[in-house]
Amino acid sequence: MRYALYFAPEPHSLWWDAGCRWLGRDPLTTTELPQVRLPDVHPRVLHTLTRDARRYGFHATLKAPFRLAEGHSLSTLENLLQQFTAQRAAVTLPSPRVSLLRQFLAILPGEPQDEINRLAMDCVREFDHLRAPLTLDELARRQRQQLSARQLRLLSHWGYPYTEEEYQFHMTLSDSLHNTDSADAIVAAAQRFFAISEPLVIRSIALFTEAEPGADFMLHRHFRFGG
Repeated sequence: MRYALYFAPEPHSLWWDAGCRWLGRDPLTTTELPQVRLPDVHPRVLHTLTRDARRYGFHATLKAPFRLAEGHSLSTLENLLQQFTAQRAAVTLPSPRVSLLRQFLAILPGEPQDEINRLAMDCVREFDHLRAPLTLDELARRQRQQLSARQLRLLSHWGYPYTEEEYQFHMTLSDSLHNTDSADAIVAAAQRFFAISEPLVIRSIALFTEAEPGADFMLHRHFRFGG
């Protein structure tokens, strides 16, 4: 079992419904959903290009998936999450926009997001004592990603290379679009589809679970800020 600390919009909000429809899966109900139909993009193409993103569900990473260290349990993690979130206040994502990030499509903040960066780093730091060290196989998979020297040091320290100054808040919408003929059409369609008037507000931390390697990530529970 692996656990992850994510931001996920509240279920049944406009953002949640849109993200689940885009990816074709609801990680709360385990339901597969009909994916949105895009002009000039064959449904099979979008389905293929969102395969990995669909497995993880609509989210932004705060602390990347980890196994619990020996001596810790789900109840330990839940109790710490309750304490952690009780002292937090909501944060609004400034001007969310759809754009490419490292060749994949994502929702990004349109302005600097110091509060969100601090929240993510607090999650990384405060829960790290619960994290089991990476296995040799996990470490080898990460090291094949052509990481910089700094990212390798972060990987060694935190079990994930995109922390501290390397962190970029993003809500993944696709796998790599590199060399994809439909990339421009998908980007344009996503920008129209996610032109949502409702503010995108971080009001909680979502605990996701992965039952076994390769399984779909499921939304276990929201821990609301302020208790």
